[in-house]
Amino acid sequence: MAKAGVGLLGIGNIGKEVFAYLKSSNNAQVTRVARRRINAPAPAAIKKLVTRRAETVIADPSVDIVVELTGDGKRGAQYMLDAIDQGQHVVTANKEAIAVRWRDIMSLARKRGVSVGFEATVGGGMPVVRAMQRHNAADDIQSFAGILNGTCNFILGRMKEYVVRHMDDPNIQKRSLPLEDALAEAQKLGYAEPDPTMDINGFDTKFKVAILANLAFDSYFDPNDIYCEGIWDQNQRILASDFYFLHHQRYLGGKYALKLVGVAERTGRRPTLRVHPALIETDGPLADLAAVEGSFNGLTVEGRRLGTQFIKGLGAGPKPTTISVASDIHEIAAAVLSSRGTGCHAGPPVPAARRAGSPGNVDRVQTRGFIRSVSPDVKGVYAKKLDILARHKVNVQSVVNVKEFVYGRDRYMPDYIEIDPAPDGAVREVLKAFRRLRGVRDPMYFRILEL
Repeated sequence: MAKAGVGLLGIGNIGKEVFAYLKSSNNAQVTRVARRRINAPAPAAIKKLVTRRAETVIADPSVDIVVELTGDGKRGAQYMLDAIDQGQHVVTANKEAIAVRWRDIMSLARKRGVSVGFEATVGGGMPVVRAMQRHNAADDIQSFAGILNGTCNFILGRMKEYVVRHMDDPNIQKRSLPLEDALAEAQKLGYAEPDPTMDINGFDTKFKVAILANLAFDSYFDPNDIYCEGIWDQNQRILASDFYFLHHQRYLGGKYALKLVGVAERTGRRPTLRVHPALIETDGPLADLAAVEGSFNGLTVEGRRLGTQFIKGLGAGPKPTTISVASDIHEIAAAVLSSRGTGCHAGPPVPAARRAGSPGNVDRVQTRGFIRSVSPDVKGVYAKKLDILARHKVNVQSVVNVKEFVYGRDRYMPDYIEIDPAPDGAVREVLKAFRRLRGVRDPMYFRILEL
């Protein structure tokens, strides 16, 4: 039986899985492979097909579908554009390339009459890209919220597990799992890259939000315009005491789950797009999302007609991503084979390359939640914080010290200030002012997710 030819650009963890998977495919086979380290160890079946230059694979007449798995945003995007320009179909897991060069890639693909498969860019093995396309075709999407990075979800889950397991231990501070150790565990298991920056600073989730927003709102959104916070970046990071505060019966008693979320919602004429850690009520309307654990991803989509839909699936690791890549390859290969000799193409539809959209101003979004900071036990520090909150017109509901976590001779301890709904920009101005207070460190805002 004839098969569509596949050229692999990149033969790392995902590339190897895709190669192995396609050996048993009934409609596609790998005919060329490009890798920079041409002499690196590889099975004999791969070595027979290897070249150092991606351009050689793209120019090969036996290749119908170029599968771009380099992980490099800039180079990967250019390889895709080169392949499309030559009339080849493209499949990729490169969320940065798709998010940043969306209009260039989609407009050229529509012009050349080829398909672009990018299911693997969002949600790992979760069929969320196709679902969003079909959902939007039948409904007006009002909002979506997703746990879209399995690495961060795994890290936060492990930190929570340690705290819950040792909840009543008088040495809970020493029994807790620091974020650094949880990250190292994720790297050991292959969920996190050796350089985890893209995951933990929220950029990976930001690219995925951009892709989903492009599909949901029929516009192109520049990822650089999306407000983004991670679980560990230059100004803030998650602490073990956060999980103690959230889950001990003395405090919030498990009312909320802490997750890194990507959120989009229509607020007036323009959707607001944002990425940040958030508290999700475990018994509220987003309970399904709150229950997403480990390396899984989850997405809640709300439509004007269909109401709320929820999708969950494995989001981290080579195997889930391979399934999404392979599903795109099979669908495109079937179209390639059916169109041979006819000159027609009936592959998956390519999204329209819309004009650039401008997201709404996140500063004006009303949010509520808890402001955490770590302060020394000295006179007047709380009065200064309350004065800052008052100056920015942020109303306080309560203040709690978590005395089970105390640091150093100055008895630094975390406190959590619950606030009423306030403009998000005003709360972030409060955080900036907190950072300027002598002795106060690690200020962070935990928003309660509400759609």
